[in-house]
Amino acid sequence: MKKALFILALFSLLTACASSYPLGMSEEQWKSISPQERQALLLKQQKYNEEQRVIRMKAAAKERELQLKRDIAEKKRLDALYNNPENGNVIMVNILGGDYKSGKRHYNIMEDTYQIARGEAKQIELRLEESKKHYNSNETAYLVYAQHGNGVYLYLDNPKYSSSKRISLLRDGHWACGSNYKKSLYSSSYESLDNIRLFVKESASHCRTQRRHYL
Repeated sequence: MKKALFILALFSLLTACASSYPLGMSEEQWKSISPQERQALLLKQQKYNEEQRVIRMKAAAKERELQLKRDIAEKKRLDALYNNPENGNVIMVNILGGDYKSGKRHYNIMEDTYQIARGEAKQIELRLEESKKHYNSNETAYLVYAQHGNGVYLYLDNPKYSSSKRISLLRDGHWACGSNYKKSLYSSSYESLDNIRLFVKESASHCRTQRRHYL
């Protein structure tokens, strides 16, 4: 049984080598050696492939371990900020309305509120109402609060892969009492945010005065 499996495996390797040859050999080199030498090289290639597979598995396991450590450290950092939201560690972003367009479809953006900590990137769902048929749906978006605390940014595309198009809400010196913004974003030729109204305020601020003009 073992011999039959070995022959089958060897046959598979030989078949695979019809278009590629082991250890980087050329077709001319492969044809110039004996069947016994070919078998030895195929076994050597098989051993090399297995060694590379083990190396890749160990590297992937190591990367997962490192990523887990990074995720745990980031969660601890964010928990500390949410537990101590003073001095702009956490801000509130209210979406007060606006228009979302996707192709020929037009939606009203419904009011919603979010909290985000300094240096955090958060996936959110924009709540939408279709203008004519009045049915509701969601559109994925992303909020990013800069590590230095000078601005918060709204993306329609994942900022990990596309960071060039965004709505920028820059700190204007009044976030303690709140700042209003009216912005538009043309993410592509068929997708846009028009006249979206936003309000930004430091979550732990005790200021009760709100600014009424839009930036």
